[in-house]
Amino acid sequence: MDTPYQPNGTGFDALDELDRVDWSQLEHCYGKGAVSLGVAGDVSVAIAGDVSRSLAALRADPSLAITDGLYSNICHQGTVYQATAFAVPFIAAVAAGDVPDGIRVPLLALLGDISIGGSYVAPDRSHAGALGDHVDDLVTESLATSMERLSTIRTPRLVALIQAIQSLLVQSTDARRDAVEFAIDVALTPPASP
Repeated sequence: MDTPYQPNGTGFDALDELDRVDWSQLEHCYGKGAVSLGVAGDVSVAIAGDVSRSLAALRADPSLAITDGLYSNICHQGTVYQATAFAVPFIAAVAAGDVPDGIRVPLLALLGDISIGGSYVAPDRSHAGALGDHVDDLVTESLATSMERLSTIRTPRLVALIQAIQSLLVQSTDARRDAVEFAIDVALTPPASP
């Protein structure tokens, strides 16, 4: 299995490099490559089933891209796939760039959920976890490499989430998965107004 491509750009510029990955060969929740799921014209259905289109949609509609696209395709109900490992570098590159916290925070939360899913193997294709041969290793390695990009983030609640993810990558335990879940909750909670 190839090593996931690491984009050179950060922020939305990283998305200009999506064509460097052959998405048609990668397994995600709905199959391999772009899979048509429903009614023409329904954008949320159109990006579910297409990982590269979900990533590209971060520019136009980040909320839809993250919830209906990326979570649906690459971290579906806690399950991660081969395509997840190849999407992680792009998610980290966008989060590390000059983007508003309204985009950065949910992307980091997604990376946290991916780290949890990649920290164990899905038994019998029926539960959360890594689905496929060596997907857990591939996702973990992709996360470890991609996390380096996030070193410029200084917001304490986001730094805590990044550190919790890094800790889980070092040693997969229930306590460390719980710490990532807690850090995601804290990161997603808007800071109190003065």
